[in-house]
Amino acid sequence: MNKIKYYLQRIYRLSLSFKKREEIVWKELKKLHSDAEWKSGIYEKEKYIETIFEISNGKAGTFYYMIYDDSFHCRVKILEEFPSDLTTDLFILASHFNNLLNNGVVVINVNNLYVEYHQKRNLLIPLLYNGEIYDQLNRHFNTSKDIYSAFQRLVLEQEAPAIIIADLLKENEKSGGDAE
Repeated sequence: MNKIKYYLQRIYRLSLSFKKREEIVWKELKKLHSDAEWKSGIYEKEKYIETIFEISNGKAGTFYYMIYDDSFHCRVKILEEFPSDLTTDLFILASHFNNLLNNGVVVINVNNLYVEYHQKRNLLIPLLYNGEIYDQLNRHFNTSKDIYSAFQRLVLEQEAPAIIIADLLKENEKSGGDAE
């Protein structure tokens, strides 16, 4: 009986207008944050949530979860600022990540000197599949930690981007994980 109910719910949700789909996913995103009791700021008008998670030992990162353009977006600044003389190496490391990532992109903002990891998913996926919002938040968070660690090695230890990526791939292979 539950399978039929779930199937009918999916069909109903597919028939909804774009605006109504956004409202449902937004409501489910807010409920997830509320139920988990995460430290969050919810901005109704703009349809985004700002949440603080620990991205590294003792280092908090601000994660943004938004709904716009028929997509569910997850963003986090990996580096709030960086020395401009590292721009070329930052682009090389970002390119390595972007070649490995299945969903998401590492962006270097040269005007404001920050690095961001942005992941987006078509709104239909979290609309139709229970638990997909949490799964995407979790994938984004875990990948963000790896990206943050890699960029910290580049900035603080001046490690070469190719070595950083090789070490990350080796570590993921040992643990049986994915890049994303």
